[in-house]
Amino acid sequence: MGSFVTGNMAYLRRPFVRNIKAGDRVLVLSDTDHDPRVWQVVQSVLCELGAEVTVALFERRPADYYDPPSAVCEAMMKSEVNVLVASTGMLHSPANFRAMEAGIPAICMDGGMTLEMFQSGAVTDDMKQIAVRKHYVAKDIFGANAKECRVTSRYGTDFTYRVDDRIFVPPLPGNSFDPYKIINFDKDENRKGGNLYYYLFPTGEFNVAPIEGSANGKLVIDLTMHHLGRLQSPIELTVEKGRVTRIEGGADARVLRDYLETYGDENAYMCPAEASVGVNAKAVVRGIQREDKNIMGTMHFGLGTNIDVGGSVKSKIHMDGVILEPTLYVDGKKRIDNGRFLAPIEGK
Repeated sequence: MGSFVTGNMAYLRRPFVRNIKAGDRVLVLSDTDHDPRVWQVVQSVLCELGAEVTVALFERRPADYYDPPSAVCEAMMKSEVNVLVASTGMLHSPANFRAMEAGIPAICMDGGMTLEMFQSGAVTDDMKQIAVRKHYVAKDIFGANAKECRVTSRYGTDFTYRVDDRIFVPPLPGNSFDPYKIINFDKDENRKGGNLYYYLFPTGEFNVAPIEGSANGKLVIDLTMHHLGRLQSPIELTVEKGRVTRIEGGADARVLRDYLETYGDENAYMCPAEASVGVNAKAVVRGIQREDKNIMGTMHFGLGTNIDVGGSVKSKIHMDGVILEPTLYVDGKKRIDNGRFLAPIEGK
Protein backbone atom coordinates (compact mmCIF):
# COMPACT_ATOMS: atom_id res chain seq x y z
CA MET A 1 0.00 0.00 0.00
CA GLY A 2 1.48 3.34 -1.03
CA SER A 3 1.74 6.15 1.47
CA PHE A 4 0.22 8.70 -0.90
CA VAL A 5 -2.88 10.56 0.11
CA THR A 6 -5.07 11.29 -2.88
CA GLY A 7 -8.78 11.44 -3.60
CA ASN A 8 -11.76 13.19 -2.08
CA MET A 9 -11.59 14.07 1.62
CA ALA A 10 -15.02 15.77 1.69
CA TYR A 11 -16.82 12.81 3.31
CA LEU A 12 -14.17 12.23 5.97
CA ARG A 13 -14.25 15.93 6.91
CA ARG A 14 -18.00 16.10 7.59
CA PRO A 15 -18.15 14.60 11.11
CA PHE A 16 -15.21 16.77 12.21
CA VAL A 17 -16.51 20.02 10.75
CA ARG A 18 -19.85 19.45 12.56
CA ASN A 19 -18.40 18.47 15.95
CA ILE A 20 -14.95 20.01 16.50
CA LYS A 21 -14.17 23.65 17.17
CA ALA A 22 -10.93 25.58 17.52
CA GLY A 23 -9.13 24.87 20.78
CA ASP A 24 -10.77 21.47 21.42
CA ARG A 25 -8.40 18.88 22.85
CA VAL A 26 -8.72 15.85 20.58
CA LEU A 27 -7.04 12.46 20.97
CA VAL A 28 -6.76 10.26 17.86
CA LEU A 29 -6.31 6.54 18.64
CA SER A 30 -4.83 4.21 16.04
CA ASP A 31 -2.66 1.11 15.85
CA THR A 32 0.27 -0.06 13.79
CA ASP A 33 -1.89 -2.51 11.77
CA HIS A 34 -4.22 0.23 10.56
CA ASP A 35 -3.89 2.18 7.27
CA PRO A 36 -1.67 5.05 8.54
CA ARG A 37 -3.05 7.46 5.95
CA VAL A 38 -6.34 7.55 7.87
CA TRP A 39 -4.93 8.98 11.10
CA GLN A 40 -2.66 11.30 9.10
CA VAL A 41 -5.59 12.79 7.20
CA VAL A 42 -7.72 12.94 10.37
CA GLN A 43 -4.89 14.78 12.13
CA SER A 44 -4.59 17.23 9.21
CA VAL A 45 -8.34 17.94 9.17
CA LEU A 46 -8.39 18.49 12.95
CA CYS A 47 -5.37 20.82 12.82
CA GLU A 48 -7.04 22.78 10.03
CA LEU A 49 -10.09 23.22 12.31
CA GLY A 50 -7.82 24.61 15.03
CA ALA A 51 -8.03 21.66 17.42
CA GLU A 52 -5.18 20.70 19.73
CA VAL A 53 -4.44 17.20 18.40
CA THR A 54 -2.57 14.28 19.93
CA VAL A 55 -2.13 10.97 18.09
CA ALA A 56 -1.74 7.79 20.15
CA LEU A 57 -0.25 4.95 18.12
CA PHE A 58 0.04 1.49 19.67
CA GLU A 59 0.22 -2.20 18.78
CA ARG A 60 -2.98 -3.79 17.54
CA ARG A 61 -5.18 -5.14 20.35
CA PRO A 62 -5.95 -8.88 20.21
CA ALA A 63 -9.70 -8.37 19.75
CA ASP A 64 -12.52 -5.85 19.48
CA TYR A 65 -13.59 -4.29 22.78
CA TYR A 66 -10.09 -4.63 24.24
CA ASP A 67 -8.63 -1.46 25.80
CA PRO A 68 -5.68 0.47 24.36
CA PRO A 69 -2.51 0.61 26.56
CA SER A 70 -3.01 2.14 30.01
CA ALA A 71 -1.23 5.42 29.14
CA VAL A 72 -3.71 5.89 26.29
CA CYS A 73 -6.66 5.04 28.58
CA GLU A 74 -5.49 7.85 30.89
CA ALA A 75 -5.13 10.28 27.99
CA MET A 76 -8.70 9.48 26.87
CA MET A 77 -9.97 10.87 30.19
CA LYS A 78 -8.11 14.17 29.66
CA SER A 79 -9.36 14.70 26.13
CA GLU A 80 -12.50 16.57 25.00
CA VAL A 81 -13.19 14.24 22.06
CA ASN A 82 -11.67 10.80 21.34
CA VAL A 83 -11.38 9.78 17.67
CA LEU A 84 -11.21 6.00 17.19
CA VAL A 85 -9.43 4.88 14.02
CA ALA A 86 -7.92 1.56 15.14
CA SER A 87 -8.10 -1.76 13.33
CA THR A 88 -10.08 -3.25 16.23
CA GLY A 89 -13.36 -1.78 17.48
CA MET A 90 -12.82 0.35 20.60
CA LEU A 91 -16.19 2.08 20.85
CA HIS A 92 -17.37 -0.43 23.45
CA SER A 93 -14.06 -0.93 25.25
CA PRO A 94 -14.13 -0.33 29.03
CA ALA A 95 -11.86 2.72 28.57
CA ASN A 96 -14.21 4.35 26.09
CA PHE A 97 -17.24 3.56 28.27
CA ARG A 98 -15.49 5.34 31.16
CA ALA A 99 -14.79 8.34 28.92
CA MET A 100 -18.39 8.49 27.65
CA GLU A 101 -19.68 8.23 31.23
CA ALA A 102 -17.50 11.22 32.06
CA GLY A 103 -19.13 13.15 29.19
CA ILE A 104 -16.27 12.75 26.70
CA PRO A 105 -17.70 11.72 23.32
CA ALA A 106 -16.11 9.46 20.70
CA ILE A 107 -16.08 9.80 16.93
CA CYS A 108 -15.84 6.20 15.81
CA MET A 109 -14.26 5.27 12.47
CA ASP A 110 -12.53 2.09 13.55
CA GLY A 111 -12.71 -1.53 12.47
CA GLY A 112 -9.91 -1.49 9.89
CA MET A 113 -11.27 1.05 7.40
CA THR A 114 -8.79 2.11 4.74
CA LEU A 115 -8.58 5.64 3.37
CA GLU A 116 -10.39 4.49 0.20
CA MET A 117 -13.37 3.46 2.34
CA PHE A 118 -13.70 7.09 3.45
CA GLN A 119 -13.83 8.24 -0.19
CA SER A 120 -16.41 5.90 -1.74
CA GLY A 121 -19.08 3.36 -0.85
CA ALA A 122 -21.00 3.61 2.44
CA VAL A 123 -19.71 7.08 3.44
CA THR A 124 -21.20 8.64 0.29
CA ASP A 125 -24.83 7.71 1.04
CA ASP A 126 -27.31 10.35 2.14
CA MET A 127 -27.07 10.00 5.92
CA LYS A 128 -30.45 11.64 6.49
CA GLN A 129 -32.07 9.15 4.11
CA ILE A 130 -30.53 6.33 6.16
CA ALA A 131 -32.50 7.66 9.15
CA VAL A 132 -35.66 7.62 6.98
CA ARG A 133 -35.02 3.99 5.99
CA LYS A 134 -34.45 2.97 9.62
CA HIS A 135 -37.90 4.35 10.48
CA TYR A 136 -39.64 2.40 7.70
CA VAL A 137 -37.70 -0.83 8.29
CA ALA A 138 -38.76 -0.66 11.96
CA LYS A 139 -42.36 0.25 11.16
CA ASP A 140 -43.14 -1.72 7.99
CA ILE A 141 -40.59 -4.53 7.71
CA PHE A 142 -40.68 -5.57 11.37
CA GLY A 143 -43.56 -3.62 12.93
CA ALA A 144 -43.58 -2.30 16.49
CA ASN A 145 -45.53 -5.36 17.69
CA ALA A 146 -43.37 -7.98 15.97
CA LYS A 147 -42.97 -11.18 17.99
CA GLU A 148 -41.10 -13.88 16.07
CA CYS A 149 -38.54 -13.66 13.28
CA ARG A 150 -37.39 -16.47 11.03
CA VAL A 151 -34.42 -16.11 8.69
CA THR A 152 -33.51 -18.44 5.82
CA SER A 153 -30.80 -18.26 3.15
CA ARG A 154 -29.54 -20.19 0.15
CA TYR A 155 -26.67 -21.59 2.25
CA GLY A 156 -29.02 -23.37 4.62
CA THR A 157 -29.83 -20.81 7.30
CA ASP A 158 -33.08 -21.63 9.08
CA PHE A 159 -33.13 -19.69 12.27
CA THR A 160 -35.82 -18.30 14.58
CA TYR A 161 -35.66 -15.78 17.42
CA ARG A 162 -38.07 -13.56 19.34
CA VAL A 163 -38.21 -9.77 19.32
CA ASP A 164 -41.26 -9.05 21.54
CA ASP A 165 -40.97 -5.40 22.70
CA ARG A 166 -37.51 -5.13 21.14
CA ILE A 167 -38.42 -3.23 17.95
CA PHE A 168 -37.85 0.49 18.50
CA VAL A 169 -39.39 2.64 15.76
CA PRO A 170 -37.16 5.71 15.47
CA PRO A 171 -38.98 8.90 14.44
CA LEU A 172 -38.54 10.31 10.95
CA PRO A 173 -35.77 12.91 10.89
CA GLY A 174 -37.09 16.48 11.12
CA ASN A 175 -35.80 19.59 9.34
CA SER A 176 -33.26 20.30 12.07
CA PHE A 177 -31.82 16.75 11.94
CA ASP A 178 -28.04 16.79 11.45
CA PRO A 179 -26.86 13.29 10.52
CA TYR A 180 -23.23 14.12 11.35
CA LYS A 181 -23.65 15.32 14.93
CA ILE A 182 -22.35 13.38 17.94
CA ILE A 183 -25.36 11.82 19.69
CA ASN A 184 -25.87 11.73 23.43
CA PHE A 185 -27.98 8.56 23.48
CA ASP A 186 -29.23 9.24 26.99
CA LYS A 187 -31.09 12.27 25.64
CA ASP A 188 -31.80 10.83 22.20
CA GLU A 189 -35.32 10.35 20.93
CA ASN A 190 -34.37 7.27 18.90
CA ARG A 191 -33.54 5.08 21.83
CA LYS A 192 -32.31 5.50 25.37
CA GLY A 193 -28.75 4.27 25.74
CA GLY A 194 -27.25 4.90 29.15
CA ASN A 195 -23.93 6.77 28.90
CA LEU A 196 -23.48 6.17 25.18
CA TYR A 197 -22.13 9.37 23.67
CA TYR A 198 -20.66 9.02 20.20
CA TYR A 199 -20.88 9.44 16.44
CA LEU A 200 -20.41 6.35 14.25
CA PHE A 201 -19.17 6.84 10.68
CA PRO A 202 -20.19 5.41 8.32
CA THR A 203 -23.55 4.10 9.47
CA GLY A 204 -26.38 2.21 7.86
CA GLU A 205 -27.89 -0.53 10.00
CA PHE A 206 -31.19 -0.93 11.82
CA ASN A 207 -30.31 -2.61 15.11
CA VAL A 208 -32.41 -5.23 16.82
CA ALA A 209 -31.41 -7.02 20.04
CA PRO A 210 -33.48 -10.25 20.10
CA ILE A 211 -34.69 -11.69 23.40
CA GLU A 212 -31.79 -13.46 25.06
CA GLY A 213 -32.10 -17.24 25.00
CA SER A 214 -34.91 -17.25 22.41
CA ALA A 215 -33.00 -18.30 19.28
CA ASN A 216 -32.85 -21.79 17.77
CA GLY A 217 -31.74 -23.32 14.51
CA LYS A 218 -28.96 -23.10 11.93
CA LEU A 219 -27.35 -19.75 11.19
CA VAL A 220 -25.00 -19.78 8.19
CA ILE A 221 -22.75 -16.73 7.85
CA ASP A 222 -21.75 -16.41 4.19
CA LEU A 223 -20.17 -12.99 3.49
CA THR A 224 -17.94 -11.40 6.12
CA MET A 225 -17.21 -11.68 9.82
CA HIS A 226 -15.39 -9.56 12.38
CA HIS A 227 -11.66 -10.46 12.45
CA LEU A 228 -12.03 -13.09 9.73
CA GLY A 229 -12.79 -10.66 6.91
CA ARG A 230 -14.29 -11.95 3.68
CA LEU A 231 -15.21 -15.60 4.23
CA GLN A 232 -13.74 -18.22 1.92
CA SER A 233 -16.42 -20.69 2.94
CA PRO A 234 -19.69 -20.34 4.89
CA ILE A 235 -19.66 -20.81 8.67
CA GLU A 236 -22.55 -22.85 10.05
CA LEU A 237 -23.57 -22.08 13.62
CA THR A 238 -25.95 -24.37 15.48
CA VAL A 239 -27.85 -22.32 18.05
CA GLU A 240 -29.89 -23.82 20.88
CA LYS A 241 -31.78 -21.59 23.32
CA GLY A 242 -29.70 -18.59 22.34
CA ARG A 243 -26.27 -20.23 22.58
CA VAL A 244 -23.90 -21.43 19.88
CA THR A 245 -23.40 -25.16 20.48
CA ARG A 246 -21.55 -26.06 17.26
CA ILE A 247 -19.42 -24.21 14.70
CA GLU A 248 -18.97 -26.14 11.46
CA GLY A 249 -17.52 -25.45 8.02
CA GLY A 250 -14.09 -25.01 6.47
CA ALA A 251 -11.01 -23.05 7.50
CA ASP A 252 -13.00 -19.97 8.57
CA ALA A 253 -15.08 -22.05 10.99
CA ARG A 254 -11.86 -23.38 12.52
CA VAL A 255 -10.50 -19.83 12.93
CA LEU A 256 -13.73 -18.73 14.61
CA ARG A 257 -13.70 -21.69 17.01
CA ASP A 258 -10.12 -20.97 18.02
CA TYR A 259 -10.77 -17.27 18.30
CA LEU A 260 -13.74 -17.66 20.64
CA GLU A 261 -11.78 -20.13 22.75
CA THR A 262 -8.80 -17.76 23.05
CA TYR A 263 -10.45 -14.37 23.42
CA GLY A 264 -14.05 -15.11 24.34
CA ASP A 265 -15.82 -15.95 27.58
CA GLU A 266 -19.05 -17.75 28.54
CA ASN A 267 -21.16 -14.99 27.01
CA ALA A 268 -19.20 -14.86 23.75
CA TYR A 269 -21.34 -17.83 22.60
CA MET A 270 -24.64 -15.97 23.16
CA CYS A 271 -26.40 -15.63 19.81
CA PRO A 272 -27.78 -13.56 18.32
CA ALA A 273 -26.59 -10.63 20.41
CA GLU A 274 -28.07 -8.58 17.60
CA ALA A 275 -29.98 -9.33 14.40
CA SER A 276 -29.69 -6.19 12.35
CA VAL A 277 -30.57 -5.10 8.81
CA GLY A 278 -28.38 -3.12 6.41
CA VAL A 279 -29.94 0.09 5.02
CA ASN A 280 -27.02 1.88 3.34
CA ALA A 281 -27.68 2.10 -0.41
CA LYS A 282 -24.05 2.92 -1.29
CA ALA A 283 -22.28 0.30 0.85
CA VAL A 284 -20.34 -2.25 -1.20
CA VAL A 285 -18.68 -5.59 -0.49
CA ARG A 286 -15.24 -4.77 0.95
CA GLY A 287 -14.46 -7.92 2.88
CA ILE A 288 -14.46 -5.74 6.01
CA GLN A 289 -17.56 -6.20 8.11
CA ARG A 290 -17.51 -2.53 9.15
CA GLU A 291 -18.88 -1.67 5.70
CA ASP A 292 -20.33 -5.00 4.53
CA LYS A 293 -22.89 -5.18 7.35
CA ASN A 294 -24.44 -1.91 6.13
CA ILE A 295 -25.13 -3.20 2.60
CA MET A 296 -28.79 -2.70 1.73
CA GLY A 297 -30.87 -5.80 2.46
CA THR A 298 -28.15 -7.79 4.23
CA MET A 299 -28.63 -9.04 7.78
CA HIS A 300 -25.91 -9.46 10.36
CA PHE A 301 -25.97 -11.48 13.55
CA GLY A 302 -23.79 -10.82 16.54
CA LEU A 303 -22.12 -13.02 19.13
CA GLY A 304 -21.37 -11.76 22.65
CA THR A 305 -22.17 -8.32 24.04
CA ASN A 306 -25.47 -6.63 23.20
CA ILE A 307 -25.92 -3.99 25.90
CA ASP A 308 -24.90 -1.44 23.23
CA VAL A 309 -27.92 -2.29 21.05
CA GLY A 310 -30.59 -2.58 23.74
CA GLY A 311 -29.95 -6.03 25.21
CA SER A 312 -28.58 -7.24 28.54
CA VAL A 313 -25.55 -9.44 27.71
CA LYS A 314 -22.01 -8.34 28.56
CA SER A 315 -19.04 -10.19 27.09
CA LYS A 316 -15.36 -9.49 26.45
CA ILE A 317 -16.13 -9.51 22.73
CA HIS A 318 -18.74 -8.83 20.07
CA MET A 319 -18.51 -10.34 16.60
CA ASP A 320 -20.87 -9.72 13.70
CA GLY A 321 -21.33 -12.15 10.83
CA VAL A 322 -23.07 -10.99 7.64
CA ILE A 323 -25.55 -12.86 5.42
CA LEU A 324 -25.56 -11.24 1.97
CA GLU A 325 -29.04 -12.18 0.73
CA PRO A 326 -31.24 -13.29 3.63
CA THR A 327 -34.96 -14.00 3.57
CA LEU A 328 -36.81 -12.69 6.64
CA TYR A 329 -40.24 -13.71 7.88
CA VAL A 330 -41.84 -11.67 10.67
CA ASP A 331 -44.69 -13.49 12.42
CA GLY A 332 -45.04 -15.76 9.41
CA LYS A 333 -45.10 -13.00 6.76
CA LYS A 334 -42.22 -12.70 4.29
CA ARG A 335 -40.70 -9.20 4.63
CA ILE A 336 -37.27 -9.55 2.96
CA ASP A 337 -36.82 -11.88 -0.01
CA ASN A 338 -33.20 -12.78 -0.82
CA GLY A 339 -31.98 -9.36 0.25
CA ARG A 340 -34.89 -7.39 -1.29
CA PHE A 341 -37.30 -5.45 0.94
CA LEU A 342 -40.94 -6.33 0.26
CA ALA A 343 -42.27 -2.98 1.53
CA PRO A 344 -41.13 0.54 0.53
CA ILE A 345 -38.49 1.97 2.87
CA GLU A 346 -37.48 5.22 1.14
CA GLY A 347 -40.37 7.33 2.44
CA LYS A 348 -42.12 10.04 0.42
